Amino acid sequence: MDFVSQSIQEAVRGAMDDSTLLVADSHNFPIVQGLGATVLVAEPHIDVVNDIRTTHRYEKVIAVGGCSALDVGRACAEPGALTVFPSILSHSCLSTDRSVLIRDGIRTSMRTVAPVVTVISKPSVQAAHRGQGVKWTASGLGDLFSSLSASIEYQWPSGADDRIQLSLIGVTSRVPIVRAAAEWVLGSPGQTGDLDLWTLARYSHESSLEVLRLGHTRLNAASEHLLCYRLQERYRYPSDRATHGRLVSIGTLLVCAMFSRSSKEHDFYRSIRRLYEKSGLPSDYGGLNRIGVQREHILRGLDDLAHTNCLLGRLYRRYGSGMADDVFG
Repeated sequence: MDFVSQSIQEAVRGAMDDSTLLVADSHNFPIVQGLGATVLVAEPHIDVVNDIRTTHRYEKVIAVGGCSALDVGRACAEPGALTVFPSILSHSCLSTDRSVLIRDGIRTSMRTVAPVVTVISKPSVQAAHRGQGVKWTASGLGDLFSSLSASIEYQWPSGADDRIQLSLIGVTSRVPIVRAAAEWVLGSPGQTGDLDLWTLARYSHESSLEVLRLGHTRLNAASEHLLCYRLQERYRYPSDRATHGRLVSIGTLLVCAMFSRSSKEHDFYRSIRRLYEKSGLPSDYGGLNRIGVQREHILRGLDDLAHTNCLLGRLYRRYGSGMADDVFG
């Protein structure tokens, strides 16, 4: 990961040549479109990827923006030919080799291309996270902490949905980067807006590199992401309110609560509640309503998962709506 003192426009200009295709989201498209051939990404749809691959000639790809632009850029690039410029730290997929793309209305994770380098424009990212933009910091933390619930699910065997022999050390030792990030947040003075963005960027970067080292995403994304995708597909929330990380954090809190209940690790759940408070993540129905997510939405999303074998689906089949009400009520 490279940190630069230039604006995104200046930094991208320095990385361009005639063989480069720019892929940008709606916020960054006006900023970079004059630098060369540029494609606007509204949604990370597989049809967008296919269209880019068939109608544009390029050798290198630069992706600029949030997760959707980076996902499309990864899907369009060839190995060794991708540079990414995240403009916000709203997710923890900065440097991975996976993309979440929409196919037939369903979001699906697929292996794509890892960037050669991830470039953080310090002035541009800092400006994006000021004031109301602190929601992007909270979102990035929400996505990062999803590894806690993914680690629980990774070790929670199917059919053992009441009492499990799984220790807290067994959960956190598999995701040491995220454990360190949680300790950093809990030990930091102030609230979300006071956190050091560059520390967050490093944790997000390192977390995404774990996917490359492990060769799978099972410790980064599990039921909590599936619930997020179901909510997004059903309710089409405004992305600047119900951000990806905020939606993912719903399932993370549910899984952590059920783990604590089953394993008797009650201090862990209390720590997670404090972590949510420090991070600015919604932890009750009131906070969820403020971002447009209603109780009925969560129950409908869980009901969708009840037809699958993922952990949240299995738990919802067993405990029903009381599982959510105990946590968010």
